Amino acid sequence: MPQANDFQNRNLRGALLGTGSISQHHMLAWSQIPGVEIVAIANRTREKALALGRQFGVASEHIYADYRDLLVKESIDFVDIATAPHIHAEQVQAAAAQGVHVFCQKPFATSMTEARSMIAACDTSKVRCIVNENWRWRPYYRSLKRQLTDSSIGPVRYARFCYHGDEVLPRPDGGTPPLLVRQPLVAKMPRMILLEWGIHLVDVLRFLFGEPRSVFAQLTRRSPLVEGEDAAVLQLEFADSMIGVIDISWSSVIAPGRRLCRGQLDPLLVEGELGTIALDPFHEKPWQTISSTGEVLCNPPEQYGTPAEVYQQSYFNTQAHFVECMKSNQPAENEAVDNLKTLAIVMRSEERRVGKEC
Repeated sequence: MPQANDFQNRNLRGALLGTGSISQHHMLAWSQIPGVEIVAIANRTREKALALGRQFGVASEHIYADYRDLLVKESIDFVDIATAPHIHAEQVQAAAAQGVHVFCQKPFATSMTEARSMIAACDTSKVRCIVNENWRWRPYYRSLKRQLTDSSIGPVRYARFCYHGDEVLPRPDGGTPPLLVRQPLVAKMPRMILLEWGIHLVDVLRFLFGEPRSVFAQLTRRSPLVEGEDAAVLQLEFADSMIGVIDISWSSVIAPGRRLCRGQLDPLLVEGELGTIALDPFHEKPWQTISSTGEVLCNPPEQYGTPAEVYQQSYFNTQAHFVECMKSNQPAENEAVDNLKTLAIVMRSEERRVGKEC
């Protein structure tokens, strides 16, 4: 097994497992990051893997229908696991058994028991296990973290993510909602909105405010097209009685103009003693800071680009951080042992429906 310091003077060699819609974002980011290359791809439908390989210059002899064949035959340092959540455990454990490091798409696992066994397998084999939880790497949230550190709005008392959409509601013309076309497995997930989307928002709140002391949750399902919950409200209590709220729905009737496009900023309000920060993707100027005098400041001055560009940048930032930490042998922000805390909040909320102390 290669040691981390072996990576300092050569490219990291990786393999992609899974060629679903998210794989395009992974591969584009890998192609733009110095010091790393994807040399093999596996997908159970080999034709899809061949198409992705042609797009990103991976030769056909390094394309596999069975990821286990890839792990045995290829000389690689890590796998990028971009498959469905219920497949993660077997692939993480198989990679660890081969001494291959792991970069795994969120949600990391489908249960806490499963997640702990995956981490244990990596620990036993002395390989790194890092989760691609990329929302916290969006440039807006990194800037917000700096602004909170500078105490420009004083101590924070309240923060709220709130977005209601119609992503899983039947369309009036009988058509399938775009989300279920792009990610059909979502419809069959027994745990849906929190595990697929809310987990990002929980992780952002942890990134911004630390570990919550308690969690209250209510979940419901309204759409006949899905098996899992499609609406949720979480209330998280942080230090100093600061409250964080996540109020999300994929089953609400809304005006078409209020639909988030993929990668668009999730509406977020942060209230401090000296001011408020509002991130609103539907506003002409999406970032506003309101001072204690009522003055409205539109900041930060950086131009981050379109929602699609900001979305892709989050993959680049997360994956570049992975490469940097592998080469330097330093801990990553999103080590699996840390992401376990995000997963625990979501799982406890899902299991209890109405949660208690976390």
